[in-house]
Amino acid sequence: MRKVDWRQLFLPFNTAPKPPSCVEPTLPKATPAPPEPDGAVALEAHRKRIAGFLTMHMPDPVELTFTKNRSTMVSFRKIKGCYHVRLHHMFRHADTAMLNDLLGFLTTKKKASAAAIDRFIADHRDEIDQSRPRRNIATATAGKHFDLKEVLNRVANRYFGGVSDVRIGWGAAPRRPRRRRRRVAASRALATYNYADKLIRVSPVLDAPNVPDYVIDWIIYHELLHHVLPIERAGKKNIYHSAKFRSLERGFEHYEKAKTWEETHIAELLRLSF
Repeated sequence: MRKVDWRQLFLPFNTAPKPPSCVEPTLPKATPAPPEPDGAVALEAHRKRIAGFLTMHMPDPVELTFTKNRSTMVSFRKIKGCYHVRLHHMFRHADTAMLNDLLGFLTTKKKASAAAIDRFIADHRDEIDQSRPRRNIATATAGKHFDLKEVLNRVANRYFGGVSDVRIGWGAAPRRPRRRRRRVAASRALATYNYADKLIRVSPVLDAPNVPDYVIDWIIYHELLHHVLPIERAGKKNIYHSAKFRSLERGFEHYEKAKTWEETHIAELLRLSF
């Protein structure tokens, strides 16, 4: 029998390395989240976001352009299998609900979608640039159904004691496309006021026999409020529809009736311009 050398079985337990003690790991220093992009970078990010949403839900690809227009807020045309959509840059604020309304308007011209877009534009009207002056502007006031000069005098005398330093005129007539399918454009403003020129422009779609007198009066009354009230400031933002402005709006005799008519017929009026 082989003699066992017990020294060969000796294990140096006392010299075995000790396990490392449980030490709190050293974590890398937290870095702040990158700042929200601003300026052109942010605008491009929003453009891609909205274009991507519309492309996903429309039958053909969408090429989206942001504009700084002062009258046409939404327009589009289809060219060679691609929708070319132009939106005022205020739509960078559009959430999912508004994107669905834009989709509804662009695809089926839903009445509810058009009304929602009108409210959105009214809420963001302060982003419409009214600072650029327009010189030598022709201001035709006589229409087929309304003479804007008469309307202006009537409203100004009744509600403002007369106004002498403001001009008024019809806007450009809607351009009708040769082929209905090639171009569809919509003006999203029934009237605008330019502070630099002290000029009220009224959309020709209102020069129609089915537009009541109190509606055209209401539109001019609203724009005259812009003329007589100073622009308020909140930080770096211009406030065009201040609390005082909203309060004075209700001073119009037929306020509720005019607002109801406007909301009910806005989609119909805009279809007339196609």
